[in-house]
Amino acid sequence: MYQKLAIFVGLLAIPAHGAVLWSIGADDQAQDGNGDGTLGDAATLNGVGFFASGAQESGQQDLPGNPANRGGSGNTRDIDDDYYFAGVYTTAAGDYTPVGNVPVSESYYDRALTNGDPNMRWHFNVPETVEASDTLTFTVDFHNLNESNAAETSGYDMTFWVDGNQVGDTQTHSDADLSAAQSWDFALSDLGGAAEQGPGFDHYLEIRTSPVGSSRWASLDYVQLEANGNAIPEPSSSLLLLGTIGFLFLRRR
Repeated sequence: MYQKLAIFVGLLAIPAHGAVLWSIGADDQAQDGNGDGTLGDAATLNGVGFFASGAQESGQQDLPGNPANRGGSGNTRDIDDDYYFAGVYTTAAGDYTPVGNVPVSESYYDRALTNGDPNMRWHFNVPETVEASDTLTFTVDFHNLNESNAAETSGYDMTFWVDGNQVGDTQTHSDADLSAAQSWDFALSDLGGAAEQGPGFDHYLEIRTSPVGSSRWASLDYVQLEANGNAIPEPSSSLLLLGTIGFLFLRRR
């Protein structure tokens, strides 16, 4: 229990300037990449905490993905490029069949970028409290970079996509600055505006990457979406800590 309390407290270290709508992992230069029932990475959805675990990637998949991956390891692992937060997904943001009702957020996520598995997607419903004037900021951070030639400048060029449309410019996760996170700003209008808020509408954020130099893989540290405005009142550190302690004791019982 105390280990998971420490993990949740680590969430307070995630850089944030507005209300965090959802997040996976913490800015701690580590991850639970075992894909088992330990579920050692803290995550949040609309201010409510839960736990997840990274599973070894299994190649590139098409939309819509499976909202109930079972994780695991080795040849029997069950994971894909699409992570689903709890919600209702009946209207697709493109040419695919939406998955319907997702009663709980997934317990397992794709833990790394590789040359054979270069994309990641996160699905969610947009809270109705997000305002048209809010600036939405997506941030992703990878805490390492494995490369076959350490003397070579390597990394991953990343593009950011909202519901299948590219937003912003290419950014690079590079061995020259492994601690740097990548962030892109966008607006509610990029998600269809007020008409596509709330349950039913499947929205997804995606990073598509290509390797630079001799890159082989990069492991996810954390990912988050925040709204700089009046989307969701962000709790103070003390309130979040108290809520976390209560959540953990209830989980223990």
